[in-house]
Amino acid sequence: MSGDTAAATIGVQPIAELFTAPTTALWATTYNLDIALVSEFLLSRLGDPPLNVTVLADHHQLTTSLDRIPAERVATLATVNRRWLLRGVRAGTAFHPKTYLQVTPGRVKLVVGSGNLNTGGLDRGREVFTVFRSDTPAGDTAIASWRTWMRHLVGRIGDATLADRFRDLEERLPAAALGVATGSPLLHNLDTPIAEQLRERLPADEVDELWLTAPFFDRDAVAVGALLESFSPARVRLFVTSWSSVHGPALVARLRGSGAEVTVAAYIPDKFVHAKLVGIVVGGEALLLSGSANLSRAALTTTPSSGGNVEMAVLAPIAVDELRALFIPPGWGVEERSLVSLSRLGFRSYHADLPTPPVRLLSAVAVADGRVQIATESDPDSGWRLDDLVSTYPLTLLPDRRPITATPVAGRLVQVVDDAGAVLSNRVVVDDPAALTSALTAATAGAGADRPGELAAGDLDSPLAQALVWLHRNLVMDVSERAGSLPSGGVTAEEATSQDDDLWDRLEREQLARDPRSATYDRLWDHDSTDGGGPFIELLDAMRRRVGVEASNSGEVAPGVDGRHPSRDAERAGQLHRWSLSARVRVRARNVLRRWAAAQTDPRLVWVDPLAPAGNFVMIADLFWSLRLSRTTDPASVELDEADLDDLWLRWLRPFVGTGEADGWLDRLDAGERSTAVKRMPEGVRAKVAALCWLLARPGAGQRERVVGCQRVVEAALQQGFLEPSAETATYLAAVTGKPVTRDSVDSTLLAAIAFVDDRLWCDRVSKELEVHDLSLEDVSSGGTPRVRIHVGGIADPLLDTRVPRLVAGIRRYRRCNDVALFSTDHEWRLSVHTGDKIAYLGSAGNLTESVLSMQDGTLEAIARDGGVLSNLFVRRLQAVG
Repeated sequence: MSGDTAAATIGVQPIAELFTAPTTALWATTYNLDIALVSEFLLSRLGDPPLNVTVLADHHQLTTSLDRIPAERVATLATVNRRWLLRGVRAGTAFHPKTYLQVTPGRVKLVVGSGNLNTGGLDRGREVFTVFRSDTPAGDTAIASWRTWMRHLVGRIGDATLADRFRDLEERLPAAALGVATGSPLLHNLDTPIAEQLRERLPADEVDELWLTAPFFDRDAVAVGALLESFSPARVRLFVTSWSSVHGPALVARLRGSGAEVTVAAYIPDKFVHAKLVGIVVGGEALLLSGSANLSRAALTTTPSSGGNVEMAVLAPIAVDELRALFIPPGWGVEERSLVSLSRLGFRSYHADLPTPPVRLLSAVAVADGRVQIATESDPDSGWRLDDLVSTYPLTLLPDRRPITATPVAGRLVQVVDDAGAVLSNRVVVDDPAALTSALTAATAGAGADRPGELAAGDLDSPLAQALVWLHRNLVMDVSERAGSLPSGGVTAEEATSQDDDLWDRLEREQLARDPRSATYDRLWDHDSTDGGGPFIELLDAMRRRVGVEASNSGEVAPGVDGRHPSRDAERAGQLHRWSLSARVRVRARNVLRRWAAAQTDPRLVWVDPLAPAGNFVMIADLFWSLRLSRTTDPASVELDEADLDDLWLRWLRPFVGTGEADGWLDRLDAGERSTAVKRMPEGVRAKVAALCWLLARPGAGQRERVVGCQRVVEAALQQGFLEPSAETATYLAAVTGKPVTRDSVDSTLLAAIAFVDDRLWCDRVSKELEVHDLSLEDVSSGGTPRVRIHVGGIADPLLDTRVPRLVAGIRRYRRCNDVALFSTDHEWRLSVHTGDKIAYLGSAGNLTESVLSMQDGTLEAIARDGGVLSNLFVRRLQAVG
């Protein structure tokens, strides 16, 4: 529908209408959203700052989305609450409006409809949107009405950051949008139910036809009954699919009781339709109600204060002959059904019954020194800690009793936990106030600009931060980071708004291909020499100069690029090593490197260059090699300590070589691709990998814990051919440790680490990974044949639990045995696995069952790798049960 004529228009495409440059502000309200879609694709289409992007989503839906983000994917939140603001709204039963307000230098555009801020809502159709444009009577009125509605919402939410951004938005709106809206086509239910407003807008008491469609009704069709009673239509036309959620018999009773002539039209094909429409025909005229409101009590007949949703709808006149075009999606048809056919419909609640955590976390805000201050609905408790999915941080109280962490926080997604680590609250994304303010006023150096999003301008006095900036500017470490705001050139408006399911992949490929950093990889691999990586040398030297050292074959420390070592320049050292700067850079650099490591598993990275992960790995290995060497002569010159470097190196090595379960990047290559990757990498990288892995398993305090933590990855590095100690390795390690190290001793330490057996630590690690308890091993070998018995708790049915194949495959690899038995400690079952024999399962009822096929080499490992279960090997058992 167009705001200047209020007439129906087919083919509105929200992406083409809204997500275009140059945009200065974009405010969206939605029930649910795809955070990665906004951060990684839509944001880059809007242009450069100053830019006010704010999204309000349903609190429960947002909490559910954030709860599902694993620690390794937190990088997708890099721009959230830094370049754009995301807030969850808790109002009524659900916060359900779908509105999008875009401000450009010349015009304001408002889109109101049924589609959420995700791929399905914006691109896949079966939604209805109305577009209003400023400088038209209907558009100015609708925009003014939206602004008044949003002002009420912001006031009710009571969030200071949100209020500041709304004031900024109002300053960008034209005068016509700031007036008092009268006769607005927008209907909201903050004060009055939508159904009552609809009744007041009707031109006459008698209704000829009532047209209805929505995916969700209330269970007993009370809202439909209220519409029938209020309008007394002579005819009712109802459009449904088998997905329509309502208690069918109750709907049939409502329709029969109305006395109207009822026609049921089933959509063909029978797929989910998300549009919500109410059409009213009076004489030769018609009104259409569209927007977010379903045919439910919560949407139509109540207000948020009385248990309803927050909704936004559009009521506009429409030609009678255009109703059909809007009620039937393009390319679809309908098939007439009997009224009684509705009895087969079932009710499915679309509001999940989510458990309410004991603490409601309202916000988390980073302060200047990297600590995080939180706000909660209830008073703080002395036993609370803040968790960022990697570490927990003790909380202290400010004089006004606001909780704040005692130390800087590395992560961006946080929750409140107790002393034992039990989760007490919902998750929120940490606000970066400085970045949010900067995004409103000027071009920012946030994620995707000239430095990683975690680093601020004041951090660049640190050589470590300079090295990270150099890597960011020259290599694509994380595809979600853009090298500036790239235009969407090369993609036509028609392509950008097509219904192609591959739309996002196609656009992402094109954007990554235009990233200027992709040329770096062309340089890396474009050489005729056979020495394995000639072009790397130039880049490695450039990066080392950023760190301030150069690693020669002798392992000695060379001067920095300015001819001075940082530790020999008192003035520079004084600037670098103030506690506040050092602590801040340590937290931020660690966060950057963790995010980049997790991003190496992103399949889109090869769209930049097929060997991009290999190039990134080589550069990072050299960075850690140089950082270790820098700490030898001046520990204060490197903000990361040994534990940080151990942790970060392992995070980078694991996704590249894997853990022995065919889960590394190298494992995903075929033989030819792997050979090409290895040949093109500089030969010295294997010696450096061996050195860094030796440091993981180095003799001394904590060796046993470090070995158990890195054992599988180091063994995988050996299998992939990346542990090749050289004379350079030994010289380097002698320089780093200050003790004599030989090539043979490096070999023996690494091999001993791979062969190391410590059942207690192995069980502790696996218990945490698989979330089981009472895990212990018992050696029951006999006659020279290694046999292991595993005792484990927390698994009810071993044939249907994906953890069991992983557990058995893990113990077979760890103990190098083919004969494993599992005994439950809290359920009466046993399981026996032996290569070449059938799997034997003894259930709690005492019935012995065997697998149909014998277990062959690699079968169990393949099941574990694919996340499968053992029940697939017990076909007869399943048939008997089914």
